[in-house]
Amino acid sequence: MSEKQIHFEEFLYLAALTHEAVIIAWGGFFFEVETHQGKEKWELLDVDKVEQKVPRLKGVKELIGQNSKPYGTQARVEVTQENGDPIIVHVTGANCAVVTGLKPNTSYKYRVFVTQDGTERQWGTGTLRDWVIEDGEGAMQPGKSYENTFRTFPDPLAPTPAFSFLVIGDFGRGIRKADKDERCQRQVAEAMTMAARVNDVRFMMTTGDNIYAKTFLGIPTGKDSGDEDDDWFFTYFQPYRYLLNRIPVFPAVGNHDEEENEKSIDRQQIYDNLYLQTQFNQLRSKQDCSMEFGLFYRFGFGRDAEFICLDTSKSKSGKRYFDLPDNAPFIQHCLADSAPAWRIVYSHHPAYCAGPRHESSLSLRRLLTEHPEVRVSFSGHEHNFQYARDGAQHHFLTGGGGKYRAEKLSSDRLTDNKCEFWGGNDEGHFLMVNIRDNKQMEVHPYGFLKNQKLNRIALNPAHGDPFLILQ
Repeated sequence: MSEKQIHFEEFLYLAALTHEAVIIAWGGFFFEVETHQGKEKWELLDVDKVEQKVPRLKGVKELIGQNSKPYGTQARVEVTQENGDPIIVHVTGANCAVVTGLKPNTSYKYRVFVTQDGTERQWGTGTLRDWVIEDGEGAMQPGKSYENTFRTFPDPLAPTPAFSFLVIGDFGRGIRKADKDERCQRQVAEAMTMAARVNDVRFMMTTGDNIYAKTFLGIPTGKDSGDEDDDWFFTYFQPYRYLLNRIPVFPAVGNHDEEENEKSIDRQQIYDNLYLQTQFNQLRSKQDCSMEFGLFYRFGFGRDAEFICLDTSKSKSGKRYFDLPDNAPFIQHCLADSAPAWRIVYSHHPAYCAGPRHESSLSLRRLLTEHPEVRVSFSGHEHNFQYARDGAQHHFLTGGGGKYRAEKLSSDRLTDNKCEFWGGNDEGHFLMVNIRDNKQMEVHPYGFLKNQKLNRIALNPAHGDPFLILQ
């Protein structure tokens, strides 16, 4: 006879981070565990099933994110600098805390306590359970623990110190099953976690397609598409669990995050899970964000590095959000300001793409060409790696975070799109970017771990060193 139990796995993450403030968020996911003859079968519960299995959550539609129902009557968040007194924030009515008054470029640790049924306890403490594949079956196995630390951004008026960040695109395939054939999200996520562990990684940027729907014969089915929180467990919160509690994520929107390629729109879940409205309403200038017609924003890292996110997904009108007249004032506002040493633009669709499946965005290319102060761009969409150079501008395409494309590129398309190097057609990849003393940028395209060490992907033609961009 089998026995069924409900397991709730608690999660913590940094929803936003600046030089003086942080948004710390918490939530979790429910599983039904069926035990039969000593063997356990784990099933992630859909939000609708959570209502049925957990009576106290009847009517709850959000498990994590800005619109999630509070898990307790109140919460207490402690943020502590080394050898310092904790900053304590008390919270009611939310599963997040906005903590202000922090020092720039300073390391902190944090803890979250939630009061449930009159008892306060620490959230996400002790040994955690993670989704592990053994003998072809997945289950939540005990193993790791959180190290809840972060480092604030430098003062926006101070020189930008040396730092590193990660870039990943087209990644949200899911890790419910083992990586197979060209699917590779788990292996890429493991390499990213290692990269952050051995380098001073301060944040992560995405180039879109943050989550994909299930497919049948290559056609999206509409299931697990990303419009419900449980869809984000295997595609986002579990793969990057030990990054998300330490560094913030700055997302771009892709065609699979919109109804361009799938039935549902995941955009609102991106806004909700990453607390984008709260971030720009409370921590950043409203002039640095436009979310009425797509997702457009900018952020800085010290005085000398600026990042601008452009939304190139397709609107209901059929035009790309980037091309809508409504967004021209914000784009021009960002680009009209005096450029810092490093002005970096990122989006889903690429200005320079040598294929094999997709074309270049010529309107985006025109914009970048008109603004030579943009030194570097990052994009995705095509499931490989490409590096193009046009004058003093450098363009990196990184779309192999969840599935790579094995097809090779034609010499004609490489030449037409100024593509000097390409790869990632035999393994997935991400980019680790280092900026050194504001004089040099290094871009490393890393693939799967080998002997638990970071490994550069093979490039065509061969290229053994990181890509160097000098001021």
